Amino acid sequence: MKFEGEHLLPGQLGHFFAILAFVASLVATISYYNAVKVKEPLVRDSWKKLARWSFVIQSAAVITVFSCLFYILSNHYFEYKYAWRNTSRDLPTQYLFSSLWSDQEGSFLLWSIWNSILGIILIRTSKNLEAPVMTVFSLAQLIMASMLLGIFVLGYKVGSNPFMLLRHAPENQAAPIFQEANYMQHIHDGNGLNVTLQNYWMVIHPPVLFLGFASMIIPFAFAFAGLWTRDYTGWVKPVLPWTLFAVALLGTGIMMGAAWAYESLNFGGYWAWDPVENASLVPWLTMVAGLHTLLAYKHTGHALKSTVFFFFISYVLILYSSFLTKSGVLGDTSVHSFTDMGMTAQLLFSMLVFTVPSIFLLIARRKEIPGNNKEESTYSREFWLFVGSLILLIAAIQITFTTSIPVWNKLLSLTGLKGLFKMDDIAPPSDVMFHYNKIQIWIAIVLGVLTAVVQFLKYKDTPKGFFTRKIWVPTALAIVFTALIAWKGPITYDNYGAGFLTAIYIMLFASIYAIAGNFTYIFSGLKGKLKNAGASVAHIGFGMVLLGALISSSKMEVISIDRMKMLNDGFFRKESKQNPRENIMLPKDVQVQMGDYHVTYVGDSTATGDPKTYYVMHYERKDKTTGEVKERFTLYPDAFVNRKENALSSNPASKHYFTRDIFTYVSAAPNKAEAATADTTAYVAHEIKVGDSIFFSKGFMVLKALEPAPKNKNYIAEKNDLAVGAKLEVHTQTDDHFNLQPIYFIRDSSYQYSVEDTLAPLNLSVRFTKIMPAENKIELKVKEAAGFSDYVVMKALVFPYINVLWLGVIITIVGTGMSIVQRTRRTEKNANASTKKTPVNI
Repeated sequence: MKFEGEHLLPGQLGHFFAILAFVASLVATISYYNAVKVKEPLVRDSWKKLARWSFVIQSAAVITVFSCLFYILSNHYFEYKYAWRNTSRDLPTQYLFSSLWSDQEGSFLLWSIWNSILGIILIRTSKNLEAPVMTVFSLAQLIMASMLLGIFVLGYKVGSNPFMLLRHAPENQAAPIFQEANYMQHIHDGNGLNVTLQNYWMVIHPPVLFLGFASMIIPFAFAFAGLWTRDYTGWVKPVLPWTLFAVALLGTGIMMGAAWAYESLNFGGYWAWDPVENASLVPWLTMVAGLHTLLAYKHTGHALKSTVFFFFISYVLILYSSFLTKSGVLGDTSVHSFTDMGMTAQLLFSMLVFTVPSIFLLIARRKEIPGNNKEESTYSREFWLFVGSLILLIAAIQITFTTSIPVWNKLLSLTGLKGLFKMDDIAPPSDVMFHYNKIQIWIAIVLGVLTAVVQFLKYKDTPKGFFTRKIWVPTALAIVFTALIAWKGPITYDNYGAGFLTAIYIMLFASIYAIAGNFTYIFSGLKGKLKNAGASVAHIGFGMVLLGALISSSKMEVISIDRMKMLNDGFFRKESKQNPRENIMLPKDVQVQMGDYHVTYVGDSTATGDPKTYYVMHYERKDKTTGEVKERFTLYPDAFVNRKENALSSNPASKHYFTRDIFTYVSAAPNKAEAATADTTAYVAHEIKVGDSIFFSKGFMVLKALEPAPKNKNYIAEKNDLAVGAKLEVHTQTDDHFNLQPIYFIRDSSYQYSVEDTLAPLNLSVRFTKIMPAENKIELKVKEAAGFSDYVVMKALVFPYINVLWLGVIITIVGTGMSIVQRTRRTEKNANASTKKTPVNI
């Protein structure tokens, strides 16, 4: 059957170049391998030339694949499954890139592009290590290319083809629509991009993160090349700037993800120990450990084996994080993971391809790896650098173990151990934040202290008295500033007991110590030479990150407290992980007090072409004694509203101050279409006397008095009327209150009437229906509408000094960049000095 309206050429070209990239990567891998093994120079150079051209061809092919896929997405060719799944005609242009890497195939493609660019740079810069280093690189590209093939080999599907037609998808082949030649006439739009990805952070965060992932293979490749060729020391100098680069880029990518979470996700902060967050953090920790052991080796000859181990395990953990996020194993524990696309075995194989040879080589040649047999002095810098690296490894192990609980459960099931020992699944921690924090806070304390003191130690040994003369100034500064902060702004974070609060104060000292120690060292140890201060600047930033994270988290205040218990425990779904007591219901135009602010929800709005609903929140800060308004501002949190499932995916809005942020997001909103149906709520009778209260779901009302001359907009008094009004005060979550006055009257001495009074913002109606003089009581009938047509449920938090954290991130990146420049210049200077010829006098 010849199908009509399809655009097949870009898909055919894309798939052809995907296969070409795979073949060229295979040729490059074999050629570079032979360039390492062959001894004869001419033959070796021939293999190397072929390898270079093959790698360049595969790089060009990968870029062409990227271009073809982007062309399909930008033109909305919905005959392709990838375009239909991830785009729609109303998708803003800036989010087309987000749609490109929103699925597994696109993320592998992005990773492969960065590998190609870095590989071409290494071809030009790695010199005599080119062949072994690029063998590893070409193999990585071969693995990446295999992920995009989507072909069957011996009955097994290799990779997933991003250019698959919608009618070729297994789930669609039996669909009647695809039996028609003109099926494209029925497909007018795509499924659309996941709403959480429609954010500017998702345009810039994934490219930076995947550049960090790609750069992590460079230290691995250099270390592997050194062991493979038995050049155990020649790779150390050129790898140091690349190691700093990998640490800087992956760290930047991780913190961009934290900023995205803070600006665009509603879990109320920048870090939630989500499994996908953890998967990217762990290899960064081990690479930082490897960086410090590498520095120790360069100066003392100690810890080269440890450096090789950290470099190997860091890239293996990158591959493991890819397995966790792309295999679907985290589908029940993380909202950020992909679904299983049938490539689990392939992902495991790719991890084993790099894990088994590297660990085998490290074990087999461990005795050949040079090292300093002299025991390190405990009064030396390299000893404590190694201790710090071990602490980072412990942090990585704890995070990895808990994150991998779904993997452990699957392994127990597959091996039959669960049934053999009648074991239940390992349960994830009920309080994830506390589970990690109770361990990681002590690790952060040790690292903060080491960051402050280690630089004042010298390599190999430190003269007696030198360390104490240098360290007392930053120590005194840290003690003074810790005491001042504790005095001026005491931390009251006692959710987990006095022991945890003590740890927080110790961490406060450690973070300030890291800042003070490194700041002092720039002037006392480096004599103010900023060009050599990259490490110290980075460590100052690290101390600020610890300090900002500590203060903003421990002193974070939820101001949207539901004191009236308007939301019951079943209001939120379990998967939302929302605490009903920390969310507050805001009826439209009703001012509600939250902390120092009075907040009013004034309505929502939508715009043509924008799928989001914007909620308008007016904030006022009033003087507590006079009630005078001191400040006004408006926040516009938004949400993607799913009318079919009656759910929303919200994006927060923040008011930024120098010392704090007001963080606001909408956690629930009504389906107005359903609420607009006829109200069938019944009145409920209450017998009360003056001073009694009647509670309803959003507050309570108090009968203050009975008025003999009542006034009500719905009541016009006539001569000889006998009327009584019930004066009611209605209280919600704020000290502000509303007044109601339903009226009961007798007209013409016989007819009894009840004039209802209503409070529209609360959908509240009250009738005065009976007077009971014998009991000194009256009867009121109260009706509260079952569903509000205009309200939101909102959560608001105050993050104090959050800017300390973000500024610390920037300073850390700047310091690492300074170190990269310094190390690169030093490496080039040493290389030029070694190749410079001495003039000969004749």
